[in-house]
Amino acid sequence: MKHLLLPLLVLLSSCVRHAGARTANPPEDPSIQFPEALGQDAISLGAEGQAYVLDGAMLGALSIAAEDLLPLESRGRSCWNRQESYLYRVLRQGDVFFVSISANPSACGAEPRMLDGGAAYAIGMDGRILRRRFDGAQEPLSPDAGTEPDSGASPDAGIPVGDTTWGKPLQPVPSWWTDGGTDAGAAPR
Repeated sequence: MKHLLLPLLVLLSSCVRHAGARTANPPEDPSIQFPEALGQDAISLGAEGQAYVLDGAMLGALSIAAEDLLPLESRGRSCWNRQESYLYRVLRQGDVFFVSISANPSACGAEPRMLDGGAAYAIGMDGRILRRRFDGAQEPLSPDAGTEPDSGASPDAGIPVGDTTWGKPLQPVPSWWTDGGTDAGAAPR
């Protein structure tokens, strides 16, 4: 009996999986564009005494998006780390659910919040996240059929971030301070 205890322990411990472990994100599909209607006014489902129907696929898409933005291990630290502190919008187009998550300004009172705390998701019927875009992240531009791809450098690429000067920047010290002590010639007598 003692000889079976060690193999049984090894076998059972190999089945244990950490609940907070996250798998690597599969590659996203950059061709999926988020619809404009996702950011427009939506019908609120908060009326008292009114029943609503929400199919399982839509509920699954909402759950997947909420778990991705606010995973279980991040909850409980502050008000803004709770799923109920956010507003959720969902739009179905064909076999794709588009879910937008944004902070509910009235949820946490005067507690300071993140500036870019929401996200938008495209989730397939199979529950896979096809595309995600976090608030504040720049949307990659897809090249137009009639234009040349951009080199990636903006016209102001030489200007450092935060530089508010116009034209040629001012020298921090006069040039004659850094001339290395060159002789300007003999002094007049």
